[in-house]
Amino acid sequence: MGPKFLSLLILLTALPLAGVATPAVAGQVAPADTTAPALAILPFADNANRSDADSLLTTTLHRLLTDNGLAYVPARDLRPLLRHHRVRSRGWISRRGMKLVASETGARHLLLGSWDVFRDAGNIEFGVSLRVLDVETEALVAAISVGGTGEDTVSWLDLGRIESMEVLVETILRRALEELLPIPESPEIPPSWRGCNHLAVIPFDNFSETVNAGGIVTNVVLSRLLAEGYFVVEPGFVRELGLARETVVIGGVDRASARAIRDSLGACRIVTGAVETFEPARGEPSASVPRVALGVRVTYVESGLLYSMHELEGAGDDSQSVFQQGRIHGLIPLVSGLLQELARELSQENRKDIIHGPRRSIH
Repeated sequence: MGPKFLSLLILLTALPLAGVATPAVAGQVAPADTTAPALAILPFADNANRSDADSLLTTTLHRLLTDNGLAYVPARDLRPLLRHHRVRSRGWISRRGMKLVASETGARHLLLGSWDVFRDAGNIEFGVSLRVLDVETEALVAAISVGGTGEDTVSWLDLGRIESMEVLVETILRRALEELLPIPESPEIPPSWRGCNHLAVIPFDNFSETVNAGGIVTNVVLSRLLAEGYFVVEPGFVRELGLARETVVIGGVDRASARAIRDSLGACRIVTGAVETFEPARGEPSASVPRVALGVRVTYVESGLLYSMHELEGAGDDSQSVFQQGRIHGLIPLVSGLLQELARELSQENRKDIIHGPRRSIH
């Protein structure tokens, strides 16, 4: 056996060993994973204050995502990573946290959301908000707020009522995913943090007797504006900026914070507001309806002028006809209906200078 053959044999034997050792070498990046999950699911906010229902809600959501053929990383697998890096992420995500999760999981999109309403007594009710963040463009590409009650499916003959919370949760989540999926492609005109083509939604203040009503309404506002074609800044980015400036804004925004949001996140208009009334239907559905009252303001950052202000108020029986047809029994549908015309009006006012994002219809 000659020297040249021995050298070749040693080289061939060493190659597999070098391949095994390569990922362990500091500073080297492993090859891209072609089986990367489509979604990484961040921990949801519990606006309903029903942590005891999380198992039912999470299990149902995961099953429906699997039924839709989506590979995902569940929130429980992300919690150690987020905790280690001190990333707060319940219902929102910072840009730093977004990049960390994307780097560790390979996911192109993040799914954020909140359990907004969960009432399992009387006329059962469930509401959820979901939104999808594209980690490459840093743009929200889809958002939906959906809710309903067991009474929504009742016919004139008083038949068809949903009395099982499990059935109602699955019905609402299935409807939400039908609206949300498939995940839209990135906008033709990607958002630019240096431009002024975004809306920022500041968390609404809450003066109602319902805990977390401000957060629930904020989610519905965001969903409606995104459906009308606006680029809406991920709320977690706004919160991250505020924490860096040691300023937390709720219900309104000062001039310095508004300009910081514009300069860092490209939002030239800021939506603020407050919830005055947020009451679920109490008692028998035939005798009680939900009631909502809220104020919405839109400000131009450059001038600091308030150019749009609306006081919205509604009850579930405002549009009912004979035999109570058209009555709204759920809080989320009632709020969504009130905000629909407002969102459309804003897009009409700004049609000349708005740069549209991934427009989708919400029913």
